Amino acid sequence: MKTLQRIIKSISLLSLTALLIMSCSPEDGAQGPTGPAGPQGEQGPVGPDGAQGETGNANVIVSDWIENGFTPGGGLLQKVFTLATEAEINALDIDLDQSTIMVYARGNILLLAGDEVIPLPYFRASTEDTYSFTFGDGSLRVLGITPNDGTNDFDLFDDYRYVIIPAENSQSGKQTPPDYTKMSYEEVAKLFNIKD
Repeated sequence: MKTLQRIIKSISLLSLTALLIMSCSPEDGAQGPTGPAGPQGEQGPVGPDGAQGETGNANVIVSDWIENGFTPGGGLLQKVFTLATEAEINALDIDLDQSTIMVYARGNILLLAGDEVIPLPYFRASTEDTYSFTFGDGSLRVLGITPNDGTNDFDLFDDYRYVIIPAENSQSGKQTPPDYTKMSYEEVAKLFNIKD
């Protein structure tokens, strides 16, 4: 009899527990619905500046300004001086045949206007002199040529500089690179971050 009472008691207790469980809503123990978004927080403080990046001239080779090396006098119709020797060119370790080579001359051409930077070749109409450059025999040289009836010291410019843009730096993806020889010195200097 006691066993039967215990069984009935246990069944009653289980039934009551089951009834309580079933009467509870599933949401009662769960988290409620998401509330509305709160206001935007205040802007945090500005972080420190990053480190200065490298200059944007990639593999472009830019010489210092090289003093005019034409020898004065001599009564010659043509003069030459070397900007970069064969050894200096070889040390660059680039394919010059596939690179863009530009030479610039700097001087006070218009006297009162101050120094100007002019790309070579340059033809001076008043004296019919030509300033040009050549890359031959492994060296880079500046040429001065005057007409048959005159001589010249080729001292119009004070100094010269060369800029070499390797082929791999001239192209960006599949885009056709610009014709750097048609750009002014100022445009080239800005593009490749060249400082005087």
